[in-house]
Amino acid sequence: MGAITDGVSRPIKIVHPLVTGAGLRNAASNCILGFSFLIAMIPAARALSLSLVGLANIVWLSGAAIMGILSFVRTPPRSTMVNARTLAATAGMLFLPSLMRPVGGSSGGVALCGVALELLGIALTQVARVYMGRSFGILPANRGVVSKGPFSLIRHPIYFGWLILSLGYAMSYPTARNILLIAITLPFMVWRIEQEETHLSEDPEYCTYERRVRFRLWPGVI
Repeated sequence: MGAITDGVSRPIKIVHPLVTGAGLRNAASNCILGFSFLIAMIPAARALSLSLVGLANIVWLSGAAIMGILSFVRTPPRSTMVNARTLAATAGMLFLPSLMRPVGGSSGGVALCGVALELLGIALTQVARVYMGRSFGILPANRGVVSKGPFSLIRHPIYFGWLILSLGYAMSYPTARNILLIAITLPFMVWRIEQEETHLSEDPEYCTYERRVRFRLWPGVI
């Protein structure tokens, strides 16, 4: 609350509203995103078991739960890009992996490698989330430029971790359905990254960061 004078004698109090339309829209989008992650956990939660592939399922659920819970507390963006293309790319990147199913579990070294990849994916994703704080977003938006930690190596470490986590899950349950879903997810992810970087290129700070950090998604590859 601040105060200014009316040019005569008495101060005029300026009261800032506690609830705004923009705040309500941000809260609604956070809730929709958070609940989407939690709902996507249901099929995997029904297939829990005490085995190596069962551990892969638990790791997958943990990653989805963390993403869902932290989605509720995101900060409002400075600017966003919302259109049919961004919605399609984001939906493909984010929700296609959630359609994988825990059937046809692998065994031995393949299953062990799958769990290891999942753990690596969760570690990468959550370390990047720590550096982002509450600036995590789904649709292309500018919530400020983060350039430290894993962001000093690649520009999109959270997507990289999500991809590694999904690959590990598909290795643990290597059905044709799961492998196909991962193959389809990658072009959606690259499309989504291109849209985000087009939006962020309007920020001079991001342009400087982009020149300094060469790779988008996979160090030395993409």
